[in-house]
Amino acid sequence: MQSWFEVDKDGLAKLLERRGKQFILYELVQNAWDEATTVVDIQLQRLPNEEARLTVIDDNPAGFKNLAHAFTLFAESDKKGDAEKRGRFNLGEKLVLSLCTAASVTSTKGQVVFDDNGRHETDIATPHGSVFVATLPLTKEEFGDFDEAARRLMPPAGIVTRYNGIKLETRPVLNRIEVILPTELGDPGGVLRPTTRKTVVEIADPLDGEPAALYEMGIPVVEVDMPWHVNVGQKIPLNMDRDNVKPSYLGKVRAVVAENMAEQLSNESANSAWLRDAINRHGDEMSPETINRLANLRFGEKRVIYDPNDPEANALAAARGYTVIHGGAMGKAEWKAFRDAGAILPSSQVTPSPKPFKASGETLRLQDEDKLTDGMQWFRVYAMMIGHWLMGVDVTVRLANDPTWHFMGCYGGRQLTINVAKVGKKWFDGPLAPINEFLIHEYGHEYSGNHLSDEYHDALCRLGGKLSQLALDQPDLFKRG
Repeated sequence: MQSWFEVDKDGLAKLLERRGKQFILYELVQNAWDEATTVVDIQLQRLPNEEARLTVIDDNPAGFKNLAHAFTLFAESDKKGDAEKRGRFNLGEKLVLSLCTAASVTSTKGQVVFDDNGRHETDIATPHGSVFVATLPLTKEEFGDFDEAARRLMPPAGIVTRYNGIKLETRPVLNRIEVILPTELGDPGGVLRPTTRKTVVEIADPLDGEPAALYEMGIPVVEVDMPWHVNVGQKIPLNMDRDNVKPSYLGKVRAVVAENMAEQLSNESANSAWLRDAINRHGDEMSPETINRLANLRFGEKRVIYDPNDPEANALAAARGYTVIHGGAMGKAEWKAFRDAGAILPSSQVTPSPKPFKASGETLRLQDEDKLTDGMQWFRVYAMMIGHWLMGVDVTVRLANDPTWHFMGCYGGRQLTINVAKVGKKWFDGPLAPINEFLIHEYGHEYSGNHLSDEYHDALCRLGGKLSQLALDQPDLFKRG
């Protein structure tokens, strides 16, 4: 009986060429690491005519469990049900073989040879462990790619891994995190199902010139735009080529890194795409401390939200060195994360403009009329007179005495309010210069509410000039009593 279908080796090889042949190394190494192995030796030797011989030797006592799996596509794999084994498709060796001109698998149960005569078995066996030998076309450039690929491996603790006789060192771990992440496991019928599971994630620095990558138990999967390597201690939900993950999974990993490495992040990474993606997707899962740290990096420690209902508060914030953040600076999810954490407050709460009422909306406590001092009564008349002479308008002057109102005074709607509790009673009997300074500052708001605007600046200059001329023309107006 003929089989349902056949695989064209040359056609499969052409499809795999686009991945780069260094995946061969990763497939063979991960198979060795998945077994009860303590030593893995990788050897790459140049051969004539742009060929090379790749040998991978391990010391697994049981050897290759089933030699037929070396040449049977998608045979049932016992690794499917173990989240801490890298394999799941029983596909790796077959992909490797498709690119070889010759190969052999020798183990405790015998040997399978692949050559010009096809596939055949011999009685040669190893006392323990397995030896995979592959002869494959390899240009000088591709040979260098293998060297680089070997350098990027992150050997697990307890497994000595050597490349051409040189031990690959275990990377120093900056942070080891226990977290729940998506994975995939085989069900009782052998079908891979998505699930979530607690695992360990390790953060490590890349070597000099090495791009940061997402790793599956020491095997690089895909380069990432984060500052560090992220090594996940269980199966990663991968595509069939085992070289990428879904954006949703990468977003979760980014959030884990942001949450646990926030203190190590630099200002340069504050506005990076990966960090914004982490906040957009999982900002609601991050701690307020982390969100505040990220806000500090991105906007500085002095920051406020632009409040369209209080333009002067925005101007005051800018004048005092705050970063005023407008609505278009972030997406909806980012805004929610920062607001929920209390990381950014509206300008009207941080640098509110003076208003003739409290922030709560309550009216101010006014100075009792029967307790007005002579200085307060004089100030009321003087302020109304100056308003008339400088602006040509009738100004109402109100004296408040409210310690809970944190402003010296304000002007709006042709009404001037001054807070006795803020300036003190002696202020009204003191020098005229601070009083005139206060009046010019507040009467400037007849023309503009924005302290930083040209209109307000021009108004102050104009009012100051008029007041000086008035003092020269009518000096008696400035005498008390």
